[in-house]
Amino acid sequence: MLLTGAHVAALRELASSEEAGQAAYELAEDDRRALTYRALELQGLAALELPRSYRLTYAGREALQLLEEMRRDWQAGGLRLDERGQHLLAGEYEDGEQNWRFLGSDILAALQAAEHAGGRVGPATADLLQARGLTEEASDPLHKSVVQRLNRHGRAWLDFARRHRPRLEIDGELANAIQRMIPGYSGRPAPGLAGDFIDLLEAMELITWSLPDGRFYALTALGEAVYEALRKGGYALGAVVLDEPTLKLLALLVDRGCEALTADQSERLQELGFMGLDGHITPAGEAALRAYALLQSERPVSVRTFALTEAEVEVLLALHQLAARQENGGPPPDLERLRKTLVEQLAERYREIVGRYGRRLEERSALKRRAVELLEELRSRDEWFDSLWDLEELVASLEALTLVRTESDGERTLYRLTPYGQRVVEEQQQEQIRAISSTAVKAVSMAVTRWTGLATSWVERAREEGLVGSGGGVTRAGRLYSWLAEHCPRQPMLTRVEAEVLANLPETEPGPFVSEYQASLEGERLAWALDKLEAHGLIDRLADGQIVRTEAGRLLARAVAGATKLAHPITPRIVRLLEAMRQVGTLYVKEQKVRLQPEQWKEVERLTGLGPQEFLETRHVARMGHYIGEVTLNEAGLEVLEAAALLQQRV
Repeated sequence: MLLTGAHVAALRELASSEEAGQAAYELAEDDRRALTYRALELQGLAALELPRSYRLTYAGREALQLLEEMRRDWQAGGLRLDERGQHLLAGEYEDGEQNWRFLGSDILAALQAAEHAGGRVGPATADLLQARGLTEEASDPLHKSVVQRLNRHGRAWLDFARRHRPRLEIDGELANAIQRMIPGYSGRPAPGLAGDFIDLLEAMELITWSLPDGRFYALTALGEAVYEALRKGGYALGAVVLDEPTLKLLALLVDRGCEALTADQSERLQELGFMGLDGHITPAGEAALRAYALLQSERPVSVRTFALTEAEVEVLLALHQLAARQENGGPPPDLERLRKTLVEQLAERYREIVGRYGRRLEERSALKRRAVELLEELRSRDEWFDSLWDLEELVASLEALTLVRTESDGERTLYRLTPYGQRVVEEQQQEQIRAISSTAVKAVSMAVTRWTGLATSWVERAREEGLVGSGGGVTRAGRLYSWLAEHCPRQPMLTRVEAEVLANLPETEPGPFVSEYQASLEGERLAWALDKLEAHGLIDRLADGQIVRTEAGRLLARAVAGATKLAHPITPRIVRLLEAMRQVGTLYVKEQKVRLQPEQWKEVERLTGLGPQEFLETRHVARMGHYIGEVTLNEAGLEVLEAAALLQQRV
C-alpha cells in the first residue's frame, strides 16, 4: 500500500466533489495525475467509471476518516509528528511535499515489526514512525525508562492495510517496464523506470524498500512471481497483460484442461505466452500461477537464515583435506588428526595475514588481531589454538547445521563432511575464505511477503560477503547460502556464550556487526552469538533493530536455565541422548518426566550411536545440565526435544 501527499490530496478532491453533489470526478485528458488516481483505484480507495471519472469507495472514505481522527488529535495537542506530517493532516502542501510518503512498504514494515515486538518501536524506525504521528511515549517499569510504542493510529493503519489488499492489474506498458527491471538489491528498480510506474509497483505490493532509509529495493515474493511471468511471456502493448481474471483462467486450465476454455480464452492465454499451442501451461504460466497462489493465501513466513564463522569454515576445509588423504591411503579423520591439520592450517593462514597486512592489522576484526598477537607471543601452536578456539564446540556447531556428521569406528569417533558441508567447501575454495553472517544470508533468503522488513544494513553486509554483486543481483554464493538456509536441517546447539545471550536477550541490536574494526573481542563474540542463535532458528532480528525469541528460542531459554555454567549447554549429542531416552522410556504426563528402568540404558546407548566413553561423558553432562536424572528425562529435557521438533518444522 502507498499513500503519498498526492494520493491524500486526490482522495480529498474526490470527497469534495462528492459533497458538491457530483456523482464522480472526471479527469481531463491531459491531467498529469492520471497515474495517481490509477494507484488509488488499484488499492481499492477509488473506483473508475469509464472513461475518466473516479469516485470514492468505502475504503477511501475509511482512509480519510483515519486521517481526520489524526488531525483532531494533533490539533488537541495529543499527537506528535513532524512538519511534513502536520501539513498533510492540514491539507497544506509545501513544495515537494506532494511526493512525501505518509504510508508505504517501508512504513508498513516498520509497523509490522513493532507489532511483532509487542508494540515496541525499534531504534532504526522510531524517527520514521514518529514523523507520521504513529507512535507515543510509554514508561517501561521493568527497565525504568521511556520507550516508543505504537499509538492507536499506528495500529489502526496497520489493521487498515491488512483488510484492504490491492488488486493486481498490469497493462502492456507497465509490463514492458517491469521486464527491464533489475531483479536484485539496487538503489533503483530500473534506470528507465518512471517514478509513477515505481509507485504503481509499490501500490500493488510488488516491491518493497529497505529500512530505515529506502536505499535498496527488493521484489516481494509476489513481485518475483510477476516478474518471472512477464519476463518469460509475450504480450501486446496497451492490453491488460496480467490480472486476476487471467490468473483464474490459468487455474481453470490446470484444474480441468484446455477443453474447459473457449477458443477466445485459449487464444488469449497463448498470445500472453502462458499456454503453449499443445494446450499445456508454459514456464511463464507457472510463474503466473505462483502469483495467483500468493494472492489467494500469502501468509507471513518465518525467515530462515544461515551463518558460519571463519573458524568453522577452516574446520570444513580441514575435513575435506583429511578425506582426500584417506582416499589415498591415509588414516581416517578422527578428532586428533582433525586437530593437528586444523592447527597447522590456521597458523599458516594467520602468518599470511601478518605478511599481507603488516602494520595495517587494525583493519582486521578483533579476533584476527588477537590471533595474530598470540601467534607471535606463544611458541606452541597447540597452546595458541586452545587460547582462541574450542575444537569440540566448532564441530558440534557444524554438526547442528548438518554440515558435518559423526560416526563410530569402534572406540573412535570419526568426522565426515555431509553433502551440505561439501558444497560450502567448494564455494569457499573458489572465493576468499570468509565468515558468512546470518543477516547477510537473510537479505537474500527471505521470501519478502507483505511488508516484511528488509534492513539496509543486511544488504550492505550481503554485498561485503559476496552474496550480492555490485549490480544488485544475487551471486552464486548468495544462491548457495540461501539454499542452505532453506534446506539444511537444524538441531539445537548452544555454546555457553550463546546460552547466556539467549537467556538474557537484549531487546535491540548492540550495534553494527563488527564493521567497526576497533570493536572489542567480547563485542565480536556477542555479535557472532546473535548470528548463530538466528541461524539455528532461536531468535529473529527485525529490520527495525529489535530482537525477539522464536517459540523454539523461548523453550530453550527455559530449558538451559540450569545449564548456563556448562561449557556446551546443548549439543547434538545431548539431543540424541534425550531422543533415545524418550523413545525407550515411559512418559508420565502429570510429572512431566520420562522414566527408564536401569537395564534400559544399554538400549539408549545403542540408539545414540555414541562410543562407550562418549556416551558416559554425554550422560554426565546432561545430568549436570539438569536435563536428566539417574533414570529420568526431566521437564527441561522434554523442552529441548520440543524445541528440536519446532526447528525441524522450519526446514
